[in-house]
Amino acid sequence: MRCNVTGPRLLAALALLPAALLAAGCGIQSTDVIAVGDPASAEAMPPSNDGTVLYFVGPDGLMPVVREGVPRSPLLLLFAGPDADERAAGLRTELPSGIGALKLSMDAGGMTVMIGHDVSGLTALAQRQIACTALRSAPPGRDRKVTIRGTGPAGPLGPVACTT
Repeated sequence: MRCNVTGPRLLAALALLPAALLAAGCGIQSTDVIAVGDPASAEAMPPSNDGTVLYFVGPDGLMPVVREGVPRSPLLLLFAGPDADERAAGLRTELPSGIGALKLSMDAGGMTVMIGHDVSGLTALAQRQIACTALRSAPPGRDRKVTIRGTGPAGPLGPVACTT
C-alpha cells in the first residue's frame, strides 16, 4: 500500500517535526544544580540624610517610610503613628498610642529603648517596628539588636533584631 501525502497533510507533518525533535531531547543530559556563590542582595532603603526613616506595618509586613524635612526623634515620630498620607497608602502601626517618655541609649552590648509604658502587651511586629526604627537611626557598625524596656512588672524584651 502506498501512502499519498500531499498539500496540507505534508505541511502539518513538517510543522510537527521540530516539536518531535524537542520532545526527544536531542541527547541533552540533565545536570544537578551547581552552586556558584551567595544569592544577590541589595539594601531596599538606602541611607537618607534628608529625612527620618520610620517602619510602619503594610500589607506584606514592615515597610520603611521616609519623613522628609528636619530630622526629629525617630521614636517620637514612630509612636505618633502614620500620617494621613501614609494611612491612605494602607500603612498602620501596632504600637499603642499615648506612650510616655522615650529614651534611646547605646553601649557596647547594643541599643536599649526605654518606653514610659508597660511593654508586656507589645506584639512581635510592634517590637520589630521599634527595633528597625531605632537601628536605622544608629551609626553603622553597631550591634544590630535592640532591647526594649518599659514600666510595669514585665522584664525587658529582646534583644530584638530588625528582620524586614
